[in-house]
Amino acid sequence: MTSALGCGLTFPVTVPNADVKAFRSPFLRDFIHLNVAMMTSNNALVPDPDKQDDLASAYWQWPILHVGLRMCSWDDSIVKYFLLGNPMVYWGSTLALPLFSLLILLYLIRWQRGYNDLGGEEIDHIRAAGIYPLIGWVFHYVPFIAMARVTYVHHYYPALYFAILVFGFLFNHLTNKLPKTVKLAAYGVAYTVIIGIFVLFIPISFGMTGSSEQYKYLNWLVSR
Repeated sequence: MTSALGCGLTFPVTVPNADVKAFRSPFLRDFIHLNVAMMTSNNALVPDPDKQDDLASAYWQWPILHVGLRMCSWDDSIVKYFLLGNPMVYWGSTLALPLFSLLILLYLIRWQRGYNDLGGEEIDHIRAAGIYPLIGWVFHYVPFIAMARVTYVHHYYPALYFAILVFGFLFNHLTNKLPKTVKLAAYGVAYTVIIGIFVLFIPISFGMTGSSEQYKYLNWLVSR
């Protein structure tokens, strides 16, 4: 390797091989340090009572898709984008959370009363595909309830991922008990509704041109 000086002269530089152990990072210390740093920075991002933030939202608004997030100016002369999820995906995944919890409670009650509804493989599948994602949703959502910092719609996205997994498991688990034709019909309706709603709301993702007044038909709920 060579290095150049400001006067145009160059001289060889030998870089010794580093010890592999020098690249090791203590996981526990880094884990604690990063989390403390993250909590410190989050605690500093508190809402300003003297300033109205129209983009901020509360944790309870996210699962029911009560608000979206304006991504740019709303001027008629520019292409506008709006951060808003698919209503069927949001509402379906949110509804799946309590329904799945009730399903688990029902299985536990029946098991206590001596019913043998599930085999070992089914129990493992419910735990891996349903219970773990539900726990993941709780761990990603509940902390925002306790936070005093300003929050926005996109803070729900990690939790939404796990809610969708719970919905997928619950939908599949319940439809598996139906006749094949009814099961295929249920999947067909679900895909049609979800894809149809996506197509309906395409302008907010692909860009809205012209006046925002012409997109009022997308406002399903009375919110800000």
